[in-house]
Amino acid sequence: MYQTTLVPTGEGDAALDAVDDAIEVTADDGTVHVLGVVEEIPMYDRSGKPEKFDDEDPERRERLEAAVDRVAAAVTDAGVDSETAIEAGVPAHEIADYAEAVGADAVVMGKRGLDEAADDLLGSTTERVIRNADATVVSVPVSA
Repeated sequence: MYQTTLVPTGEGDAALDAVDDAIEVTADDGTVHVLGVVEEIPMYDRSGKPEKFDDEDPERRERLEAAVDRVAAAVTDAGVDSETAIEAGVPAHEIADYAEAVGADAVVMGKRGLDEAADDLLGSTTERVIRNADATVVSVPVSA
């Protein structure tokens, strides 16, 4: 069992697929941190989806906050303490930095399936976290 677990989330539901696993591996008296990351990368430097966060798009931030709240509610409903945060920057770096800052024993995150060509060329946030985080990283496949 882990004392401190981190579940990062974006606007989507990938973290909802991972939250049950996070709850399962977190000690009863442990804490699950739920982190949303506003991606602040210029469009010309971005990879993956052509649409990402933008400082001028408050609706996207609101969707991220709602996603963080949904995951935190699932944790709380399971009887485990949760803490939430929203950071800004490159998601993989922010996740690894946040995990270190809170002393996370494990990062449990959903991994969307990219098609093989995109995955080979771009990699994924989950794979970047696996390479950069000092904590154990558990990659949970996202259901289709």
